[in-house]
Amino acid sequence: ARLSLIAEESTSIAFSCPWYEIAHERIRLPTDHVIDCYSITIPPSVMVVPVTAEGRIVLLRQYRYPTRSWSYELPGGNTRGKSPLATGRQELFEETGYRAGRWTRLGFFHPYSGMSDEVCYVYLARDLTPGRQRLEEREFIQVITMPIREVFRRAVRNRIQDGMTLASLLLAGSHLKGRPR
Repeated sequence: ARLSLIAEESTSIAFSCPWYEIAHERIRLPTDHVIDCYSITIPPSVMVVPVTAEGRIVLLRQYRYPTRSWSYELPGGNTRGKSPLATGRQELFEETGYRAGRWTRLGFFHPYSGMSDEVCYVYLARDLTPGRQRLEEREFIQVITMPIREVFRRAVRNRIQDGMTLASLLLAGSHLKGRPR
């Protein structure tokens, strides 16, 4: 059973902005029923799990307008045509000021598989050297460090609610000493 696009002309861009596009497609289901499908096209992204020599995870605390709340998150961002590793290095430095001497790719996931084609790559960053943040004009980010065990405790107690951060921590869990068992 396969889904099929009805005709090439049935694909259009319903909305576009600098961060994503919303595509509209007419799709024929295996039942022969035709439906309208809307999906978000987002370039690949990267999340970084930075761990200090003392066993602390570097997190960001920032206000997120869509949820009208403060959010604890890992550093990361859109690749904008760069490689995932280059993006991870840049985002870690810009958002936290840290540079990492050792990088391990942990895997990838689809943040919104029911709505988007986005792929998020996850890296573990170690051998950190602190520095000064280089934030974009629209960013207000507080950098905090927290023991690994406390980060996972907060995640389990629903104190960390950002989905991409939670998924990245799950991928990193087996690589981290001090995480709850």
